[in-house]
Amino acid sequence: MSSPGASISKIFRTSMWNKKARAIVLLVLVLPVAVCEKGPSPTRSNSISKLRDNSKIEDFTSSPKIGCGACKVREEIKRRSLEVIKVNLLKKMGFQTAPNVTGRVLPQVPSHILAMVEQGYTQGIQSDEPQFAGGSSDVQDEDDFHAKPERFLSYAQPYPRLRHSWRGHDILHFTFSDNLLKYYVGNATLYVYVKGVERRPLPSFYVEVFKVYKGPDHSDTPGMVKIASRRVTQPLGRGEWVKIDVTVMVSEWFKSPRDNYGFILNGTVNGRKVIVTDSSHDGASKVPFAEITTTGAKRRARRNMALFCDDKMNEPLCCRYPLTVNFYELGMEFVIAPKSYEANYCAGECPPVTLQDYPHTHLRQMASPNSIAPCCTPRKVSAISMLYYDNYDNVIYGSLSGMVVDRCGCL
Repeated sequence: MSSPGASISKIFRTSMWNKKARAIVLLVLVLPVAVCEKGPSPTRSNSISKLRDNSKIEDFTSSPKIGCGACKVREEIKRRSLEVIKVNLLKKMGFQTAPNVTGRVLPQVPSHILAMVEQGYTQGIQSDEPQFAGGSSDVQDEDDFHAKPERFLSYAQPYPRLRHSWRGHDILHFTFSDNLLKYYVGNATLYVYVKGVERRPLPSFYVEVFKVYKGPDHSDTPGMVKIASRRVTQPLGRGEWVKIDVTVMVSEWFKSPRDNYGFILNGTVNGRKVIVTDSSHDGASKVPFAEITTTGAKRRARRNMALFCDDKMNEPLCCRYPLTVNFYELGMEFVIAPKSYEANYCAGECPPVTLQDYPHTHLRQMASPNSIAPCCTPRKVSAISMLYYDNYDNVIYGSLSGMVVDRCGCL
């Protein structure tokens, strides 16, 4: 029979062991949480369970914030992304499970159909993607932030440097901002107000437009060349607007803004000027103006706001990384073409300094500072074209939207 002291000592040792065991168990339970991503994981858009709850299927490559061990985190993101991509593909094709083509005698696909798919894939948006040759690269993406003017009005003003009046004519001038000069001119129509007459017969005359050019020898002495002319009948009553096509003249100014020395309008009846060319008439409401339409940018306006990286880099900021989807490796042998494609994925951090490139995200953070921090996620996605068999051996050609990440950003 053991002594009371020994029993107490045994109980104490047992109690201490139980505490240590609980501490070890607690430590094992806590450690995985410590290395998880910041923020509640169910809110991440690359969660497969979230995808199966009928959420947005395009956000399949969002990533958690990464800090130390970024490469390991990206490997996990790639693994999860491939799983979600497979679920996405099957959903978009209308399948609950992948069609099993093992052992089935499948119909031959005509060569011109295969060529159509392959040509569409190589000529698609992925054909001009940057090649990853080691290292990260800043990629200037198309500017989808600034306004793109399609139509605008420009009102005539006296030319600021040459003499305003030359041989009895007022030299008028249209001023175009640098933002407008980036575009091509589709059409330019000049509106000139013609004063009316009180009695008949109504005289007819020519409204003439002269382009002013700077003389090579005397800088203060301009020259002029006729650009357009239109015969009009002077209206009865107060007057009316007359339209003249000046597309050629305005296009030349857009191509070479330095040669824009203005223009001269001429329109007289019996030596009397019957067109309005100055702002003093009727409160400047009848000053000549041009209606100009643009057809597109001369150069693609771009903003430097997208990062393209490769897997060898430890880039901390939000970046787009390559991710190849091989249909055979995913167990999707029913896909005929292409055999694989570049899906890409997003990974990286979104520190406050980067939010200046994303005004909507920045404003949202300012309005709700306690909200979840911005996440690196796809900002622009595109479709892929695919050829595949269904469960009844039908050959289907279709376009699947939102399967390629073209640009990543903070959202």
